[in-house]
Amino acid sequence: MRAGDVLDLRFEPREERGLRVFVRAVWQAVTLADTISGNDASGAGGSYVVTRRADRSEVVRVDVTHDEIGATRAHLEAQLAELTLEEFTATWSRIEEQP
Repeated sequence: MRAGDVLDLRFEPREERGLRVFVRAVWQAVTLADTISGNDASGAGGSYVVTRRADRSEVVRVDVTHDEIGATRAHLEAQLAELTLEEFTATWSRIEEQP
């Protein structure tokens, strides 16, 4: 069984407040950036979160900058498709333990 059979991947954009929210909304309206899936026109980035489908518990959270969004998603999707659940969790637990 592959990790992707039991885990879900979602993107959580960084929370913005006040003027930044207004500026982002104007920027997206002007550039239509919000029509591109996964695009974060604000440059704020966010986090990819991998959760178990059964209980929605968090397995891993990967913080990304705007420039890392696409590459990180592709990497995580490939690992979810190729690795077993045990291989995926072992790989990411080693990464999270590094300083």
